[in-house]
Amino acid sequence: MASTRPGEENRNEEKTPASSAAGKNRALAFLKLGLKLGFTALLLWLLYRKMDLQAFRSSLQELRWELLPLFYAIAVGNMWISSVRWKLFLRADGVEISTSLLFRSHWISSFFNFFLPSNIGGDVYRMADIGRRSGRPVGSVASVFADRLAGFVAMSFLGFLFPLLGYSLIPPEKRMLLLVPAVLFFGFLTAAFLLLQQRLLLWFLRFFPQRVREPLMRFATRFFESIHAYARTPAVFLKAVLLSIVFQFFVIVAVYVVGASLRIPVSFAPYCVFVPFVCLLESVPLSLNGMGLRDTGYLFFFEAVGLATAASTSAALSLCYVTLTLFYALGGGLLFLFRQFLRRV
Repeated sequence: MASTRPGEENRNEEKTPASSAAGKNRALAFLKLGLKLGFTALLLWLLYRKMDLQAFRSSLQELRWELLPLFYAIAVGNMWISSVRWKLFLRADGVEISTSLLFRSHWISSFFNFFLPSNIGGDVYRMADIGRRSGRPVGSVASVFADRLAGFVAMSFLGFLFPLLGYSLIPPEKRMLLLVPAVLFFGFLTAAFLLLQQRLLLWFLRFFPQRVREPLMRFATRFFESIHAYARTPAVFLKAVLLSIVFQFFVIVAVYVVGASLRIPVSFAPYCVFVPFVCLLESVPLSLNGMGLRDTGYLFFFEAVGLATAASTSAALSLCYVTLTLFYALGGGLLFLFRQFLRRV
């Protein structure tokens, strides 16, 4: 019979709860991934089970390849705008990182956003990357959080404003959908306001168990130091939102370019009305990389403008957009591998 050395049994017992918790976390992660896969597959099947496959193939076969470089030019420009916006928050907190370095971090994060089942995988990379380079990990978390919030404020603002301006293009029975981006816009503004209310959120943390509360309080204190650095210069958040509005406008242009490359007979104005709403819809973390939700938005768009082949057109646009984004994200993956190689040399 094998003997147990003194203290070994206790050490094994101590490891068991941690191993059990890790196992539960992995099981929960796989369950969430399975639910997302199932929801995505169900949604795509419901949308396209009666699709005209011939019309779908025709759309892809008539692709105007000469327009696609314009899509990538817009993607690169938008990534640079995002990097400038992120730099505003870091600089307000006393962290100086070059825009080109932030651009590379953003590009790599697009790879993780595309291929990881979670929509925040890229943000985690950005936090870790810039936190390591700046020596301010909590400040990096705060900057990415504020950067994301500014983006969502702009997205929901355009998602409400443009459909309001193009009210006549929206079928009467669907006009109640305008309430969704309006509610989200004011919700994100409320979230921005609550970030400045340090006492309220710290008071809320008092209800956590002590072993969790103490590290959370330390993190929250450092986090709010960065947030209040942004608040001392209100122009920072305003500039970030304005840059985000420019960013979102170019997203509309990029989708229009993809639509034009597929020879979709819809002018630019309806894209302005519907694309911001589609962007809000696909950002809901219910499916893999927005698949299914994005298609739902485009199907609603093309049905609203009266396209006879709405289902096949929305499928072609969504597939083409995702494929183009995939190749852009792969560039970020190659850059990540190159960085890892240089680090080891």
